[in-house]
Amino acid sequence: PCPPAGLPPATPRPRHMAPGGRGEAARPRSAAPPPTPPSAPLSAIPTLPPPRGLRRALSGGRRPVWAASLSPEERLRRMLPPGQGAEEPSGAPRAASAPPFRAGELALVEAPRRQRPPLRALCRLAAGAALGAPGGLLLPHDSVLGRPPGEVVRLRGGGRLLVRRPSLEEYALLMPRGPAIAYPKDISAMLLMMDVHPGDTVLEAGSGSGALSLFLSRAVGPKGRVISYETRDDHHNLAKKNYRHWRAAWEIGRMEEWPDNVDFILKDISTAAEDMKSLTFDAITLDMISPQSALSVVHPSLKQGGVCTVYLAK
Repeated sequence: PCPPAGLPPATPRPRHMAPGGRGEAARPRSAAPPPTPPSAPLSAIPTLPPPRGLRRALSGGRRPVWAASLSPEERLRRMLPPGQGAEEPSGAPRAASAPPFRAGELALVEAPRRQRPPLRALCRLAAGAALGAPGGLLLPHDSVLGRPPGEVVRLRGGGRLLVRRPSLEEYALLMPRGPAIAYPKDISAMLLMMDVHPGDTVLEAGSGSGALSLFLSRAVGPKGRVISYETRDDHHNLAKKNYRHWRAAWEIGRMEEWPDNVDFILKDISTAAEDMKSLTFDAITLDMISPQSALSVVHPSLKQGGVCTVYLAK
C-alpha cells in the first residue's frame, strides 16, 4: 500500500536490529551444548564394599576361626588398610599411666551384670584382706595391690571384676552414711547457685554424712575455708570420718594433698550468734530439718550480694 500524502516513504529496518527495540543489537544465539562424553564402562566404576553385617551374611554368617583368638587391637589392625595400623611412631608421646594401687587407698570394684547396671562396692585396700564378690567368690586385695587402676581382675571361679579409683561423686554415694545425703546432682546445682570460687569462705549448717562438706572443700580450694555445724554427735563424727578417709586415700593414690579446709563444729547453729559476729561468709548453705530457725542467725554474716541455699530432702 502507498504511504499517506506528504510523508516520506518508510525506511526498511536493518537486519542487524533487534525485532523488539529501537537501536538494540540482535542478541546472539545461544551456543550449542558441549558434546556428552562417552559413558564409562561398568567395569571401570568403583564399587563400595558391602556393610559389615551384609558381608558376614553373604559369607555364610560365621566369623573366621582365627578371629576368635585375636585381641581387639589385633582385630582392628587387620581391618585397617596397609600402612594405617595402630603402631605409634618412635618418639611419639604416650598418655601418662596412673600410679598403681597402694595399701590404704580406696578402690571401686565393679561386677558386670546382663542388662542391668553393674554391682559396685567400695573397699580400703590392705595386705592380706579380701573382698566378698558376687557368687560367694573372694577378691584378695593382694591381687589388686601394685596393679594400675582400670584393669580387669579375674577370679579363681571364673568371674571378672573391674577395679579402679572412685571419683568424688562415687565416693559420696557409696561411703558410710547415717542421715540421707545431698545427692551429687543437687550439690552441683547448689554450687552453681552460690557461685562458689576458690578462696571463698562458706558456712554449712548440717554436716550430715559429709557429702556436701567434701564438695565444698574441693570448690573453695586450699585457700578457702568451710565451717560446718552439726547438732548430733553421731552425724558429726561420721562426717569427720568420711572426710578424713577421703583425704587419706587421695594423698596415697594421687600422691598430692587434699586441702584440709573444713572445720567441723558440734553445736546448734541457732545458738551460735556470738560466733558469727566476727565472720563474713561468701555463701551459706542450710541442710537441716528447720532451716527457718537459723536464718536470723546466719543472715547478718552473709556478705552483700551473697547467696544462701536451703536443701530440703523431702
